[in-house]
Amino acid sequence: MKREELEKYIGELSLELQEKARECKDMKELSVLLAENDVELSEDALQAVAGGCGTPPTCDKCGTKKEWKQLREWEGWVCPKCKK
Repeated sequence: MKREELEKYIGELSLELQEKARECKDMKELSVLLAENDVELSEDALQAVAGGCGTPPTCDKCGTKKEWKQLREWEGWVCPKCKK
């Protein structure tokens, strides 16, 4: 789980829940923690935090399904047509 992605989506949680979320080792642990505390993340947030799960997002420009790319310094969704 990418820490910078996690930080974007847990920032509005209580400080106690933020600390517990940061201790989660994977998406399953995070999902259990959030469910136990009646907190839901949006589908976009879940995909971002999990590094992609379910249906990939589509490109805003051309509508093509994006692909997950991982490089040494960066990872994220990229449109295979637009390269953005």
